[in-house]
Amino acid sequence: MIASRARAWLLLLALAPGLALPAAAQVGKPKRLFPAAPAPAAPAPREAEKPLIEPAPAPVTEPSGTTETAETPKKPPVAAAGDSVSVGELAEIDPSSVGILNTENGGFGGDMWAGSDRLLVERLLPRLPMATLSRAMQSLAQRLLASQAMVPDGKAEAPSLLGIRVERLSAGGRTTMVNDLLELVSARLIDPAFSRAKIDGLLLAGNNAEACADVPELIRQYENPYWLKTMTFCKALGGEHEAAQLAASILREQGETGDVAFFNLVAVLGGDNDTVVDSLIDPSPLHIAMLRAARRAVPGDAVPGARPAILRAIATTPNAAIETRLQAAERAEAAGALPADALAQVYASVDFTPEEREDWVVVTAQQEGPRSNALLYQVAASESDPDVRARALAQAWKQARGSGRFGTAARVNLEAARQLEPTPELAWVAAAAGRALLAAGDVDAARRWLDSVTAATTEINPNPHAVRAVLELWPLVQIADDNEGIPWNAAIATPWWEGQKGLSGDKAQENAALLYTLFDALGYRLPDANWKPLYEAPLTVSAYMPSTALWHGLERASSEGRVGETVLLSLLALGEVGPPGANPVTLHGVMRALRRIGLTAPARRIALEAALARGL
Repeated sequence: MIASRARAWLLLLALAPGLALPAAAQVGKPKRLFPAAPAPAAPAPREAEKPLIEPAPAPVTEPSGTTETAETPKKPPVAAAGDSVSVGELAEIDPSSVGILNTENGGFGGDMWAGSDRLLVERLLPRLPMATLSRAMQSLAQRLLASQAMVPDGKAEAPSLLGIRVERLSAGGRTTMVNDLLELVSARLIDPAFSRAKIDGLLLAGNNAEACADVPELIRQYENPYWLKTMTFCKALGGEHEAAQLAASILREQGETGDVAFFNLVAVLGGDNDTVVDSLIDPSPLHIAMLRAARRAVPGDAVPGARPAILRAIATTPNAAIETRLQAAERAEAAGALPADALAQVYASVDFTPEEREDWVVVTAQQEGPRSNALLYQVAASESDPDVRARALAQAWKQARGSGRFGTAARVNLEAARQLEPTPELAWVAAAAGRALLAAGDVDAARRWLDSVTAATTEINPNPHAVRAVLELWPLVQIADDNEGIPWNAAIATPWWEGQKGLSGDKAQENAALLYTLFDALGYRLPDANWKPLYEAPLTVSAYMPSTALWHGLERASSEGRVGETVLLSLLALGEVGPPGANPVTLHGVMRALRRIGLTAPARRIALEAALARGL
């Protein structure tokens, strides 16, 4: 905080010339650099208000068994003859109840927070993992944050529950959802999270003019150095370099000296062409906007620590090297912030020499990484020979599994994989193709590969590739069977286990422990005889586990049908590591909790991700 009131108001005048100097700033006590936000206007009478939540065409039964939703308000009971009638006022609907999802388009229902404590929800929602690479978790988190629902009962601590939801969606790079929610914000609801999300979105979209137009008012309302930084950029962008330098000096006096990239970019925008911006460890939307305006390349070290929305911006910006864009695009797609077809466009834009395309097998084996992935994508997408296409896809999937990007490789190459017809000649790639199709969400196509290799095993001399593919695909397709159209046959677990025995160390027991646990959580029972060999492995394990309080809360919430709270606690239990890194016991508890509240399909997707990630 600046001690001198004269300097504080001098800064405000420099940054916003039209701002009149208040009389209180001329005499009396020192003034703050950022005046406090004005008190919200008194709400209009209830009769004159527009409904905050539009009615849905018809209620849809929720997993918890109730048909009451936020879009179908509870009607007062009709009094019977002779009953006494009491007249009261309807409770005011909290503005944070708005959402863009209802029970007809993926929402969890208007009563999803029924029975939950608001203070607990407000404290846990900001810890919701949004950088996870799990598609199942990303989907649950989006549905939780975007659902239209009455807020939980209890004391409010945060400025608004809607502000927390907007902030988490913004952290996950869900810009469209954020913008749609911001359009529903009531004028009566004031929360700095709304302003931050809006300005960040504008900066990332390159709409600097609109962003800068709102910043002077934000400086008046909120005491946050970020807005002063943004105004500094706006002044530099408008050629008002003296004002920008004055603001930069004030920021330094306030202790904001750690952001070296920001101050370097202010200097560059002021005409200092000798200043270098070669490192940006934790980029913000403001950094990206400043780099774009200064026509400086995005440093390569900006990608590893960038949030999903930043990754998407780097992937699509022209002022980044193609290697940087490729890395950012892959990470953004994995985080759910960039569509697979957008990543495909980045892959397709990479130039390769005729020699590289001709000798793609050697090139991709020697240079694994994003550029190699792009070359394999181009070969698989353009090659007409099924065998060559299959080999390119198999190489792409193999490299991706080694780098933890299997889901991304499966989704970006989905169309090429669909063009492969399951034939006896391609039985060698059946297991890999089935895995990739399952990872990309095409269960029907994966089932066709399983049916094809299953038919090949009935021959007198079955194809060994087909036999192995059946044992590898059977458990995965069984797990992914949302429609439960595949009859459960526990006997197949025995030959599957026999195929695991050749693995080194305790890997066979680890695989079996995971698979049997996933089956059990989905209601598929195996005889005790299948479990007995697992006692030969160590009887204790050390792994990532949720806290006792979290475990207890998940059990109680799911048992009592608290849908929103169960989803929230399930996501927190899985954490950033997601299904691939969760202990089988944790997976079992989360899947069981989700099934209790009717979310069996997400439970299956979590199980499938865990199985695929660990090589089952």
